Amino acid sequence: MSIIRNDTQVALNDLHVALKRSADHYRDAAEFLQDGEVSAFCGRAATERDQLADAVGKAIREHGELPSVPDRDRETGEQLLERLESLFSADQTREVLQKRLEHERQLLATLGEPEMAALDKQYADLKSRCRDSIGEAIQALEQRIG
Repeated sequence: MSIIRNDTQVALNDLHVALKRSADHYRDAAEFLQDGEVSAFCGRAATERDQLADAVGKAIREHGELPSVPDRDRETGEQLLERLESLFSADQTREVLQKRLEHERQLLATLGEPEMAALDKQYADLKSRCRDSIGEAIQALEQRIG
């Protein structure tokens, strides 16, 4: 394992952390929401994100590195704040889905950042899979929000 990472390793690690955070937030939403259908949707989204994160983690390991993980304290704080905000909302489910939609759009923007261009040569397919997954999630969330 090297102390200095190249641009591809940095991009892979950033993507891995973003995907794991997304999965964790979806999982938290699935556990929190009372709406069974939306909880199931969030659970499926979490599983899909975990699978993508695993694929990115495998790519990281191919470079002889270990994947980074999200900051658990930060995630816990974010999830608590999201739960509190939704508790004071007239429609908890809509509020949670709106937050997920905002995070999906941020994740899509992350993929478009110049730093992620380092993945275009060797990991274009993986980046495309991530972009497709995020696009599908955005569509599904927009449909559920109305």
